[in-house]
Amino acid sequence: MHVCDLLTANPAMTRCLEQQGREDGLLAQVHALLPPTARPHCIKASMTEGKLSLTVDTVAWVTRLRYMAPDLVQGLAETGVTAVKIRTRPQRGGAQVKTTRRLARLSPAVVDHLMMAAEHIGDEGIAAALRRLATRHQDSACNEPLE
Repeated sequence: MHVCDLLTANPAMTRCLEQQGREDGLLAQVHALLPPTARPHCIKASMTEGKLSLTVDTVAWVTRLRYMAPDLVQGLAETGVTAVKIRTRPQRGGAQVKTTRRLARLSPAVVDHLMMAAEHIGDEGIAAALRRLATRHQDSACNEPLE
């Protein structure tokens, strides 16, 4: 038995495949209306109750395509599109942004200067912030400056 036969034999899979086919066709229509530079960034299209939902790969393209939304509504009016919603695809691994930059650590002398400044400053909010900064860098492992 072929994989295609297995997929089409299952009614739920058949509905999913049909839905994906409709979305692929809609995406092709959207791509036809977009400038060539924007096409690769528009990665998914779906429609619910006249609202076209487009997914793009970056926030910058969300902004650019919002300016093109009226043209998309006009160009897809015959398909029943009355509004456009544009969003960016979710990042993998959650919303956490990983950084590759190492933070510099303060030397023991700088930590001492921060503590002294905190003792002599009149503003208690600034003094507390200086103490927190100095305390954060007091650990012996953190006192070695990066080269």
